[in-house]
Amino acid sequence: MNELTEILKQIPKRPGIYMYQDTDNIVIYVGKAKNLFNRVNSYFKGKKDPKTEALVKKIYNIDFFITNSEMEALILENNLIKQYSPKYNIALKDSKSYPYIKVTKENLPRIYKTREIVNSTGIFFGPFVNSLQVDSIVSILNTVLKLRKCRKKFNKPYNNTVCLNYHIGLCSGPCNSIISEEEYLLNIKSATEYLKGNIAPLVKVLTEIMQKYSDELLFEQAGIVRDQIKQIQSIKEDQLMESSNNENSDFVGFIIEDDIAVFSIIIVRNGKVIDKKSFLFNTILSVDTLETDFISSYYLNTEFLPDKVFCIKPIDNCEIIAEVIKNKFNKKVIFQTPYLQKDKRLLKLSIDNAGIFYEEKKLQLDKIHHLRELKQILSLKTIPRYIECLDVATLDGKFNTGAISVFIDGEPDTRLYRQYNVKGEGHPDDYSMIKEVIARRFQKIKVKKEKLPDLLIIDGGKGQLSSATEILDLLEIDIPVIGLAKKNEEIYTRISKNPIKLPERSYSLKILQAIRDESHRFSNTRLRARYENSTLTTELLKIEGVGKKRALLLLKRFKSINAIKNLTETEIASTEHVGPDLAKRIYEYFH
Repeated sequence: MNELTEILKQIPKRPGIYMYQDTDNIVIYVGKAKNLFNRVNSYFKGKKDPKTEALVKKIYNIDFFITNSEMEALILENNLIKQYSPKYNIALKDSKSYPYIKVTKENLPRIYKTREIVNSTGIFFGPFVNSLQVDSIVSILNTVLKLRKCRKKFNKPYNNTVCLNYHIGLCSGPCNSIISEEEYLLNIKSATEYLKGNIAPLVKVLTEIMQKYSDELLFEQAGIVRDQIKQIQSIKEDQLMESSNNENSDFVGFIIEDDIAVFSIIIVRNGKVIDKKSFLFNTILSVDTLETDFISSYYLNTEFLPDKVFCIKPIDNCEIIAEVIKNKFNKKVIFQTPYLQKDKRLLKLSIDNAGIFYEEKKLQLDKIHHLRELKQILSLKTIPRYIECLDVATLDGKFNTGAISVFIDGEPDTRLYRQYNVKGEGHPDDYSMIKEVIARRFQKIKVKKEKLPDLLIIDGGKGQLSSATEILDLLEIDIPVIGLAKKNEEIYTRISKNPIKLPERSYSLKILQAIRDESHRFSNTRLRARYENSTLTTELLKIEGVGKKRALLLLKRFKSINAIKNLTETEIASTEHVGPDLAKRIYEYFH
């Protein structure tokens, strides 16, 4: 403390930033101040709230930079927080930016999705919350109106060599004057009209194309266009507004529970609530410091800026923050507390959203707590945050199937699930099927150097566990593996002769059961699908002229025998590799 006392005396009474370091010289907090001496010394004088007291106890060294102004201090603080990621500063992990649709200001304009609108010319439509919706809109406009996608710059006269897109019918060839510049710009105008909310002209064009396909009995192509019409009609006109100077607002609410802070932002654009964003982090900062730090960190690092930001209470240094934003983004933002009832209601809603987000995350935090317990119970080296579980299934020795479910932080991640058709000959038992699936799964992990699970669960008892560990040992893969026997819910491990029996109400047991039951469900789903596909294919193969390939094509398109039974000859004939004659035989077989 004596060394800190000397440092405190040396700090100048000038604007700047200060950095607190711990015993390992790691920066744990970065702050800014109009008067460094007064600000830093305030941490060490007088009665402090518990959060400030906790921070001060961790300070071993203090470093500081002087600046010419508060504005420079704010900019430097923001840069240093990015550089050091201090433990006790606001850590905004949400990097979400919203997509826009851009119409370029070129001789032959293009239309595409972008998230970059700062220092960019062109006409922008949005923002959109749903990125997939933007992709669909852009694709429809480019495809139907045959707009160019290439990034080349074209100048008159337009006599350039056309690209592949023209040859496959995806571009009208304005670069080669195949379509005149005037005609092309009319198509661009149709697109911008649609983006402004006038969808009728584009729907009319698509309807004509759909009718043309239908008249030519090209029902699959007609169906694609029909779906495009439904897609553009499902987008409300109020979501397709050109960016303007209409007032936009953010409502920033927050709550603090113990050492956890949650901020929630309700985002209003063009007078309509379009989204909300929430952030959760551990903190020991005071309420005043916390809110100011969040506001400066968030709004100095987002391009999606409103005209006004409504806060629970006045923000310290809000004029400085607003000036930095104006210099950086050329955008004026006002920070204020609400006085109109409608604004107060939205701010209250943002506070309520913060509370809901906290409760949701608390459940996740509780699950991690139970995973820590599981680490102790199973004598694991690390918390099992990434768990895989294997189950195998068979039907009288046929359709042998393996499935792996994946849980991350106690929650299923279906994107990582895997299914296996077991190739073993004859009537393989559980043990041989487990060996095959384990070998295939972990050989791939080894070759591709993928992440290993923190824990592998085998649905079964001691024998099933031994089958899995035998293969893992051969592959020289050392990971924790357990068997979970369903009959008595006993846990078998490699390191204990006797099974572990957890209390029926144990949350750790419930996590293991949930993962095991999910892999069991997944393997049985796969088994059932293979059985049904085999049965259905067999039924279709009875029809003259239907081979395995055509049977699979029909099932893939129409999903079931009942659906095929209800089709007309024309609808059946629209399937690839199925002509009118075969369609007639299929129809007559079921009627």
